[in-house]
Amino acid sequence: MIILKGDLNEPRLGLKADEISHLGANVNIYIHLACSINLRRPLVEIAKSIIEPTLELAEIALASTSLERFVYISTAYANSHLHHKGEVDTKVTESIYPLRSGGGDSTDLELKDLNTSGTTPEYGINNFPFPYCYAKHLTERLLLDRFREKQAGDSLLIVRPSIIGPALREPFPYYEIRRSAPATNFLAAVVASLSLRMAFSSRLSDPMRESTLDEVPVDLVVNRILMHTTHRSHGIVHAVAGATGRHTFGTLWQKAMTMRRLPWHPRPVWLDVDWHSPLLHNIGSAWVIVGTSFLFEDERVHEVWDRMGEEERAVFPLFMRDAEEFEQVSMRRGRIRNLFEEWLSRKGFPPVLVNFLISRPTL
Repeated sequence: MIILKGDLNEPRLGLKADEISHLGANVNIYIHLACSINLRRPLVEIAKSIIEPTLELAEIALASTSLERFVYISTAYANSHLHHKGEVDTKVTESIYPLRSGGGDSTDLELKDLNTSGTTPEYGINNFPFPYCYAKHLTERLLLDRFREKQAGDSLLIVRPSIIGPALREPFPYYEIRRSAPATNFLAAVVASLSLRMAFSSRLSDPMRESTLDEVPVDLVVNRILMHTTHRSHGIVHAVAGATGRHTFGTLWQKAMTMRRLPWHPRPVWLDVDWHSPLLHNIGSAWVIVGTSFLFEDERVHEVWDRMGEEERAVFPLFMRDAEEFEQVSMRRGRIRNLFEEWLSRKGFPPVLVNFLISRPTL
């Protein structure tokens, strides 16, 4: 293993000419995961950590003498703008959705507008919950164009995970890097909130039961990336929990309330307002998608599963067995306590105060 020290914000990723030459001569598979996960950073800033470095790495890969696969990790929520355009349980397929109402490819024009003015008309017209989602949407299209121009379309694989959660099995059950699992962070915020009322955005008639969260264990995402790469998938594939693995806002809320030690429970209030409305609670603004429901198609993973042998299936499972297994993965009280301990420590409070916020994990 050779580690190259680079910088996403620098031209050519901050790599030296000889390092780039080494990559071009020796690397045949590129897996690009690096980017900012600060979803609400301004578009002009987030473009510098998502769009620009991805195109830089793609250029390096396309110049490689033995390129077999360029794997880009996007997000299933790159198409979250569709929530305001169709059914409340929004179906998202493993394909590209043009942003212009009349269809057609506006990708290069969007990149030009972004570079000159810091935004695009397409971003202004389409209602994305976060700049991050639009940046991923544009990056997918830019990559597809670049690889087609070089007649290398079959070398490009775009993987769209949904919300990444704690591990199902590897390296051990419930494994997660602190602060990296959005649903854990949401639960922690609700458990610790002093509010009596929390306003969330939703266009659903019964958000407590109808809104769903698609959270997929991180090890299943890794397995899908590896197996799609091994079996030479190209194009767009989803890495999601799917229809049977989703759970509702009501389920999440109930988990938070059972962990909470404060003597009152906040009341969730649902408003049919824009995702960016000032009427929303700060938690409702940070996690606006909790009032939505997306059904992410994941048909292509079954093609790979059918080609895998029994030994591969045992080592690299691609699915959860059932929804009950997913619910077990979501039991993360210990991780939430760790977040509170870290927060209290930064504020200079004694760690014992965490017992006033959350109950202890059950063995």
